[in-house]
Amino acid sequence: MLVVLVLALAAAGCGGSDEASQTDPTAEWASGFCTAITDWTNSLQDVSSEFSDTSNLSKDGLQSAADDVRSATDTLVSDLKDLGAPDTSSGDKVKSAVDSLTTTLDDETAQIQDTANGVSSITDLPSAISKISTSLSSLSTAFSQTLQTIDNADASGELQSAIQDAPECSSLTS
Repeated sequence: MLVVLVLALAAAGCGGSDEASQTDPTAEWASGFCTAITDWTNSLQDVSSEFSDTSNLSKDGLQSAADDVRSATDTLVSDLKDLGAPDTSSGDKVKSAVDSLTTTLDDETAQIQDTANGVSSITDLPSAISKISTSLSSLSTAFSQTLQTIDNADASGELQSAIQDAPECSSLTS
């Protein structure tokens, strides 16, 4: 469910032609942003597919999935922080929104991992899955709010144009 929401939210802000200039810093930022999100959502899809087989619904399976989510999220957070501010008039506002997102990603992923690590028997699974679902919902809300903040901050449309032109963003809409 989260993967679909993240993809839908990212697709709302990404997509377009394949003519991004690799020397344009704004285009490079957009490319890096979409690549980071795509890599993360692909990792989450892999984790989700682990649970398509109900035999993976176990304490060890849940802990393994939480570890995989943590690893993917750590990579996403690092990638987003490495981007810095886009070279636009709204760059500082965008960076602030992305920084806030990375904090939420860290917090919610830590909560997912703590919940998974707290499972001591199969009877704890329903409660743990409920708590993890709440954290995943918080991640989705944080993404939505961040994308809206970025869109609102980009009054001149510089970043939106770069995102629409970045080939890496077009894959999010397919």
